Amino acid sequence: MPSLAALWHPVKVMFISVKRHEREKQELISASNRLTDAILKTSSTGLFLMDGKGKVQPQVSAALRTLFRRQDFAHLTVEKLIGPLVSAKTLSVVRTHMAHFLEHGTPQGEFDPLQDVEVKLSNTDGSFAAAHYSFEFSTVQNPNEPRSWMVSVTDITARVQQHRELEDLRVQTLTQGEILRSVLQAGGTRFGSFLQSTDASMKSINEVLKKPAREASIFRNKLEDTLQQVDCIRHDAEALQLSGMQNAALNFEAALQELRSRETLSGSDFLPLAVKLDALYGQFALLRSLTSQASPVRETEPGASASRPTGSARAAATGFVTENGTEIIEAPKFFAQMQKPSAAPRTATVGSLESTLATLCDLVAQEHHKTVLLACNGLESVPPRYQATVKNVAIQLIRNAVVHGIEAATEREAAGKPPNATLQLNFKSAPGIGFEMAFQDDGRGLDPVKVREVAVAKGLLSAELAAGLHDRQVIKLIFKSGFTTMANNDGEAKHGTGMSLVRRYVHEAGGKIALASLPGRETRFKVTLPMLEMAADAQVA
Repeated sequence: MPSLAALWHPVKVMFISVKRHEREKQELISASNRLTDAILKTSSTGLFLMDGKGKVQPQVSAALRTLFRRQDFAHLTVEKLIGPLVSAKTLSVVRTHMAHFLEHGTPQGEFDPLQDVEVKLSNTDGSFAAAHYSFEFSTVQNPNEPRSWMVSVTDITARVQQHRELEDLRVQTLTQGEILRSVLQAGGTRFGSFLQSTDASMKSINEVLKKPAREASIFRNKLEDTLQQVDCIRHDAEALQLSGMQNAALNFEAALQELRSRETLSGSDFLPLAVKLDALYGQFALLRSLTSQASPVRETEPGASASRPTGSARAAATGFVTENGTEIIEAPKFFAQMQKPSAAPRTATVGSLESTLATLCDLVAQEHHKTVLLACNGLESVPPRYQATVKNVAIQLIRNAVVHGIEAATEREAAGKPPNATLQLNFKSAPGIGFEMAFQDDGRGLDPVKVREVAVAKGLLSAELAAGLHDRQVIKLIFKSGFTTMANNDGEAKHGTGMSLVRRYVHEAGGKIALASLPGRETRFKVTLPMLEMAADAQVA
């Protein structure tokens, strides 16, 4: 039997080993804690641990305190952390995202709203600073917490700003190209007219929306007036192929149309329009800014020493000059000489009304996969007083004919018609009356039965009243606001403003409009405008 002393020695050795192991373990833990503290103090990224319930653990990085301008993070969730700093819409999206993430451990779908969160931080002086933060989640293997994540928060404001600046530059470059193309194709005078008319429409929209209203009928009138002005802007922008302006107007129209479909309206319903209107104003401001920046030095009188653009510098200019506060744009001669005669799609004079309408007709026809030829006569004799009216009416009639009236090639072939449709637009003096504008297409015509059905379906009149109307009376229903036979067509104004605008333009000029249609064969419009003396008297009255 071994002695007590012999047994004591192994026990002593074992005791020393356990003590040493515990000391080394504590040293490792201390070293790890020091390393963690160093990382949390020096890291430029916001760091925190999140448990399986989505709560932030107490130990966070100093950068996180700086990013969120707070010291206490204990038991906060991601939603509560960003809640006071983001919009209600953003918070709702993040809440849904985090609920799915905590349940499944993965984001819902490809879209991750936490990749770019826009926050609004309060400053000590009461002002606010905008920033963009990105959240990244990494799984942590923790035996005490089966489901936990290391979350890093990075300030990506500079990156977002750089991306926006590059996008703004891209849009500006695109818009500059569109402006130059428009000046070359439509002519400087017509482009200048577009700027003036759009400016007037913008001011009109602003005045309409500022008018006080309490009654439902007044809200409806405000909505219709705004919609008609925006519709004019979009059509003019499309005719000049200014896509940015056209898309901004189209988005604004969509918002207006959504309001139009509501049974009741109030002042608060118009508040969200501010964002869409601001985008439209922004596009127009960009056009004005780019055109003014492109203004070259005026040519000086003989003997003067001022220099002017030559060679490639002259090519970059778009010939903008200012006269009495009105921008007049002239197509640069350098580029005009570069154009080959064969490149002109039509023989109409560049800058003329016929050229603008021909370009619009081609664009709409291509968009709807149709071949349409436009024949114009007498437009050069339109009096200045009626030029805007004739242009606006013609734009609406051409669009309406190509989109609604002209059949597809297969349908025309089945009806024994040539594949190429024809539109005819004539303007002439009418002795004793004033002036006449005639428009005709060789499309499918207006079907009174279908017009009746659409009018009743859209609530424009009752079924009993519709049944009692003669066919000639029925087809005139196309002039009512809200009438359209097109159910759905992306990018197209499908809310029925086109023909109601035609009627409004004609009536505002003191004129009249007549309509005749032969189903399956043609549709004709005749606009009569009064003599200029009568028109002037009507405006004074």
